[in-house]
Amino acid sequence: MFRDYIELRNLAPVADILAQMTDWPALYDMERLANNEVPIYASIYVDDMETASKIKNCKTFITNAMYHDAIGAAGKSEEVFKQLFALREDVMD
Repeated sequence: MFRDYIELRNLAPVADILAQMTDWPALYDMERLANNEVPIYASIYVDDMETASKIKNCKTFITNAMYHDAIGAAGKSEEVFKQLFALREDVMD
C-alpha cells in the first residue's frame, strides 16, 4: 500500500521496519475495557466487531457498507455521525 499511493511512498521504509517488528505490546488492555464506565459510541465495520463486543458501555453502529475511512470519505461522514448521534440518544442498558 505504501508504494501504491504517491502520498505514502516516502513512508514506505518506515512502514517496512514497523512491519518487521514482532515484540509489540498488547494493543488493548482488555480488563480495563471490560470495566469501562463512560459511554462509547462506535461505528464498526462487520469484521471489527470482536473487540467492541468486549467493551462495557459500548453501543455500536455496525456496517459492511463503510470502512475505516468512512468519516473522511466523500458523502459518508454525514451518515456515520447521524448513526452515532442516534446511539447517543438511546438509553444504555
